[in-house]
Amino acid sequence: MPVLPLGVPWPARLLLPLLAALPLLLGGCVRLPESPAPLGTYLRGTYEQRYSADEVLVTLEDGEIVNALSYADGPTYTRGEPVVIYQTGQDYVLNDPVRTPYLGWLLGAVMVIAVAVARGKGFRAILGSTLTLLALWVLILPALLSGHSSAPLTIPALGAVLAVCVYLVHGWNWKSHAALTALWTATTAGYFLTLLVAHLTHLSGTADRAAVVAQGSYGINALSLYVVGVVLSALGAMNDVTVTQASVVETVAQTQPGLPIGRLYALGMQVGGDHVGSMVTVLVLGYAAGALPLMLLLRADGTTPMWVTLNGEALFSELAGLLIALITMLLAVPLSTGLAAWWMGTRQRGRAEAPLHRADQHTG
Repeated sequence: MPVLPLGVPWPARLLLPLLAALPLLLGGCVRLPESPAPLGTYLRGTYEQRYSADEVLVTLEDGEIVNALSYADGPTYTRGEPVVIYQTGQDYVLNDPVRTPYLGWLLGAVMVIAVAVARGKGFRAILGSTLTLLALWVLILPALLSGHSSAPLTIPALGAVLAVCVYLVHGWNWKSHAALTALWTATTAGYFLTLLVAHLTHLSGTADRAAVVAQGSYGINALSLYVVGVVLSALGAMNDVTVTQASVVETVAQTQPGLPIGRLYALGMQVGGDHVGSMVTVLVLGYAAGALPLMLLLRADGTTPMWVTLNGEALFSELAGLLIALITMLLAVPLSTGLAAWWMGTRQRGRAEAPLHRADQHTG
């Protein structure tokens, strides 16, 4: 195992042991439940024409032409358009148009623009985001499906993923150390704050219909899904503010190496105040977009008093998740700024004092 240099803060020193222990943790926790035998098969085909009001002609990949059930209120297809067919026995149902190629085009556009704007750092940012989603799919979701609590795996898995992403995108430096320390601290605080609020308010996590289906079908703890969702929703904003704040302090420390730690912190927080204002809006709008159908239904209900609507688990859980995400993000700003000011200010002061110390030794 590589040896870390002296002077590296404790978050970086925890990285290698954390990454080494993660496979052992996963080996004991992640066992996916057996899936029931499928009732049918999904096939690819090509739309030919509408045969009747509720049937269409489709050519399958093997060249066979079949009649498939199609709902009259479904999409309007054009001849030769790729489609997805669901087969049960001798029956076929037109399921969906093939949409996945458009995801590839959009992803390609994102990568081209990211590389054009930020060059190598933009590409590494895309790679880091991909690793985050992969860790969620491969590590955290299987652990939840296996019936385990979210606590034993979420914190170390997210910690390892955050470390890899931060160092991959921003490099192994004091800016990354400060941002990562703030991220880990705020994420852990947000996790346990969510658990506390859920316990005090008797949340079940079943306000989301998808969580109810997952709980009924696989025995998943719906509350664990809610807690992990709240933490993940805050991570994007926290990653942005922590790295930016540490970068601001690093720039100030390099351009004005004689500034004391307190002054570095104050200058960093001048930018932090503007950053907080914009990121609060980002989080609020993000939550509003995700809860828009729910908000629409609640707004249209003119029979239930507003205080009852706010008190219900559906809206309360959304608002509580938003407020917890805001709290963790707000904590991460001064924390990352303070850590960056302390570490970088101390290093700059040490560099400034080193020549004087050598001169004194030479004179003596």
